[in-house]
Amino acid sequence: MSAPERTSLEHHLAETRYPCGRDELLRRAAASGGGDSVLGPLGGLPDGDRYDDFDAVWEAVSAKHIGGAP
Repeated sequence: MSAPERTSLEHHLAETRYPCGRDELLRRAAASGGGDSVLGPLGGLPDGDRYDDFDAVWEAVSAKHIGGAP
């Protein structure tokens, strides 16, 4: 699965309160109508990681899809 577009991901996470983990990101994205192209990449993030802001989420999602992170 490819990384979602930044603007789409940002839209679906607009109401997110940081810091948060993967489960909160998935809840927020689903509540805002995020489809598989948003939920799939978020679901692939490590369970125990926490994200301080949207940029940290974007970095993690992008790295996962270009092979830059395990």
